[in-house]
Amino acid sequence: MNLWGKTKEELRQESVRLGFPAYRGQQLHDYLYHRGVHDFAEMQQLPRALRDALAEAHSVDFPTVVKRQLSTDGQTAKILVRYHDGALVESVLMHHHYGYSVCVSTQVGCAVGCTFCASGQNGLIRNLTAEEMLAQLYVFKSHLGIAIHSLVLMGSGEPLQNYREVVRFMHLCADPDGLQMSYRNMTLSTSGITDEIYRLAKERLPITLALSLHAPNDTIRNRIMPISRRYPLPELMRALQAYSEATRRRMTCEYILIRGVNDRPEHADELARLVKPLRCHINLIPLNENEGIPLFRPAQTVIDAFCARLQHSGIAATVRKEMGKEIQAACGQLRLRFLRQTPV
Repeated sequence: MNLWGKTKEELRQESVRLGFPAYRGQQLHDYLYHRGVHDFAEMQQLPRALRDALAEAHSVDFPTVVKRQLSTDGQTAKILVRYHDGALVESVLMHHHYGYSVCVSTQVGCAVGCTFCASGQNGLIRNLTAEEMLAQLYVFKSHLGIAIHSLVLMGSGEPLQNYREVVRFMHLCADPDGLQMSYRNMTLSTSGITDEIYRLAKERLPITLALSLHAPNDTIRNRIMPISRRYPLPELMRALQAYSEATRRRMTCEYILIRGVNDRPEHADELARLVKPLRCHINLIPLNENEGIPLFRPAQTVIDAFCARLQHSGIAATVRKEMGKEIQAACGQLRLRFLRQTPV
């Protein structure tokens, strides 16, 4: 059994099952999550007999860091980790004025196939477990000795295509014996899996839902986000309205600005009309250019004019502050580059 990701109560129960007092499981929990010790032999406060029993029957499947990058301003860090089966996944740490936030990957690769994204260029390999997602936060926590304030499920993968494990991961992050993170400090980004948006609304979790919108109509969206052919915008907008009514939470619509594709004044006007019924904020994101993707970011004047036009229409809109551009902090880029350069 992999003990990484087990709660304090689960570890207490396992200690008893192995013939030791429950409080030994609590000590094991402390080693794993607060001291960052993953080798049973180094858990010196545990009796030798328990350490041997744990080593014989269990493992701690914690990923190995194979590459890391740090921006020159020290505000953004990126890691590429390898899991026990060799799967590679990257995560990004961002330092904001309110604390540290981690951009978490939910899948190895991605099946959605957005034309502007590096994550899905090699397709979907597999889903990540809740424990594997949790480890991405603890890698930063243990390596840098920092407290994690918030998380965004915006890394590689489509979270709602890994629904059960993603929801379990959020519950693990909120565990009062673990990270103690508020659900209100969690953001889940989706390309718009309509059925699962309705399902998520029933969870009544006070998280922030972020829609990867990126186009004001289905014609453009079908070109850059093939998944939208299955979930057209009228149906998606109805799901989002239902989600907002059920949760009473304001959502975010992410809109990557791509030169000559979705950045014209008429696109801003159409976008304003589309989101008007929603209780949302538009987060404009200039395209993070990447080798192998023949798309480009607009000029800054175009970006500013697009934002101003939305605001003039009464839509809450801002341009996302860029972080980690020099280290290609958009998820998928480091993994893709590593796979191209290094035999795995």
